[in-house]
Amino acid sequence: MAAGGGMAGRGQVGVLFAVGMFLAGCEEPVVAARAPGLEEAGPAGGEGVGAMEWSRALVLGDSQAMRAAVAPNGDVLLVAAYGRPIDLGGGPLPFDRAARSSHLLVARYSKEGTLRWARGLVPRGTVRTQVGAVGMSAEGEVLLGGTSAGFQLGEAWLPEGPFLARMTSEGALSWVHSFPGEGPLTVGAVAVEPTSGDVVMVGDFAGHRDFGTGELSVPGDRLGAFVARFTAQGAPSWSRAYGTRKGDVSARALAVDAFGEVVVAGSYAGAVSFGGSTFVTTRPRTPFVLKLSREGAHRWSREVSGADGVAQAVAVGVDHVFLAGTYTGRFFFSQQTFESDWQDGFVATFGSQGEARWARSFAASATALAADGAGQVLVAGAHDGGLDVGKRDWRAGLYVTKLLPEDGSSVWARGFVGTGALQASTVAVDASGHALVAGSLAGPRTPGSNARDGFLLRLKP
Repeated sequence: MAAGGGMAGRGQVGVLFAVGMFLAGCEEPVVAARAPGLEEAGPAGGEGVGAMEWSRALVLGDSQAMRAAVAPNGDVLLVAAYGRPIDLGGGPLPFDRAARSSHLLVARYSKEGTLRWARGLVPRGTVRTQVGAVGMSAEGEVLLGGTSAGFQLGEAWLPEGPFLARMTSEGALSWVHSFPGEGPLTVGAVAVEPTSGDVVMVGDFAGHRDFGTGELSVPGDRLGAFVARFTAQGAPSWSRAYGTRKGDVSARALAVDAFGEVVVAGSYAGAVSFGGSTFVTTRPRTPFVLKLSREGAHRWSREVSGADGVAQAVAVGVDHVFLAGTYTGRFFFSQQTFESDWQDGFVATFGSQGEARWARSFAASATALAADGAGQVLVAGAHDGGLDVGKRDWRAGLYVTKLLPEDGSSVWARGFVGTGALQASTVAVDASGHALVAGSLAGPRTPGSNARDGFLLRLKP
């Protein structure tokens, strides 16, 4: 790897994630049982619209959320941690029972749900594997961020610690960055600018880190958010840190618009300024959204004032920024008051200049969000049977709804149920309007285990 930036060049690390290269020293894997799938609870208006086209379920045996992204041609890229033997249909992936961290799975499906390829990465270190984020370029190349447990990638080595990597559409490694420094760091999301292929990464950290453009730090023992941008070739462009001695900041979601401008979402506590007005909250956490120019300059920043919660997803549409999350308490938005006594979901919508448009509150979580080509927004989350969108007699489970960008009214809603509590981690829309939902459901109950299984769900446009 190159000194300082931690980047391995395209010519140095142009190798495939070959499964056979990970088998040395591993226990012979066995074919894993398949996870039970999801069932559709029923439509709510628009027969056939939003219906399940196919689904896939995976026995992962790990507590982390599964991540997914969709290519313009409809291919699906899946990234997950796994803690037990697994076979996606292309043969058992490598598995080492003696490993002290989770294994890492990277797989690609066609738009019809056929497995194209799958790679299993065996951990060689003790750092906990973290599945942080996954994204795809307009050409179908893969961006992956998280924490490495020391993975061997063919003849290359991905050292322990936080990383950002770019792979070809066939799983070959183009470049990788590691980030020197001290203190914990969590990658929250990655996104790709469609025109240039630039890569943006967000998350949070404590202590100090170098993202390739100079060391950034967070005062004292506080937690701060970071935003870092790289060229398509992996060269660092700029990085920013947000945090003060009077508050913690966490970035969890990210979107890049057609002009290359960056929208970041998360939560803060105490007091913080992103470059505009200083925000102050007495709540443990308050959601925020921040817009930066393509050069990293502050455009505008807004908070969901009064809410105790976290913004977990963000998307950009035509002259709209959509923000989703979960909250308790009360917030006032666009001359309306919204109130929750226990972890309801919200969607708040802003204009491209940060002006408040409309908001909605749901008797459910709102953990994933995406805008389609028509500017409409899809929201997904979990409900306990009291859902106030679509049919109200659905059993507890997963919901997906499409909202109009003008006022947030629901065009259609679908419900899905499984064998355990469902969570949505990703919603994405391909060029044909098909939606992809990824998430997790409770796995088999064993003493002392909180392991969850994963699912993929493709919906008709």
